Amino acid sequence: MNSPINVGLVGFGMSSRVFHAPLIHANPNLRLAQIVQRHGDEAAQAYPQSKIVRDLDAMLADSSVELVVVATPNTSHFEIAARALTAGKHVVVDKPFTITTRDADELIELSRKTGRVLSVFQNRRWDGDFLTVKEILNKNLLGRLAEFESRYDRFRPAVNPNKWREQLLPGSGVLYDLGSHLIDQALVLFGRPRGIYAASAMERWRMTVSCSLWNIRNCA
Repeated sequence: MNSPINVGLVGFGMSSRVFHAPLIHANPNLRLAQIVQRHGDEAAQAYPQSKIVRDLDAMLADSSVELVVVATPNTSHFEIAARALTAGKHVVVDKPFTITTRDADELIELSRKTGRVLSVFQNRRWDGDFLTVKEILNKNLLGRLAEFESRYDRFRPAVNPNKWREQLLPGSGVLYDLGSHLIDQALVLFGRPRGIYAASAMERWRMTVSCSLWNIRNCA
């Protein structure tokens, strides 16, 4: 029997705590060998059997780490994945893969040159509702499909300044977050499209508009 693959997890934010670390830990073919957490000791408390390092260089310099999982803010995906591939590691990047297609193409080419596996983490391919839709289409239970609509709805009128996903940064916002799942699911169900039409808009009211409904004097 082959030994488990030693995995290094970069970052210990929400996605690592909820998705990556538990899934890696539960898989007998994987071993959560190292975790990069720059501050705090939550990773050490949750996974005492794993080595906690404070910077990426320490992990990349360890030849025993075979696979690196990148679970950091979107703006750092490209840089960390490129450094891991260059260091000879296989790499899994949390969605969205990169912010631009140019960065994505460069990473793919780098993986080919280094001979290392490069993949993206798309956990919602295993959601129950999506698997049901996939089964219905595979069995052709509906006949010829003319239109397919998929969406996420949530009510969050106020921006959380402490969450990088809700800040005005490259790769932030719902389109890069939940939207990447919808795009990925469409590709899984129907394959590469012949053409794409997209419309994107920010529906949150600006504070100057909403506060004027309360008291115009508070908007100064």
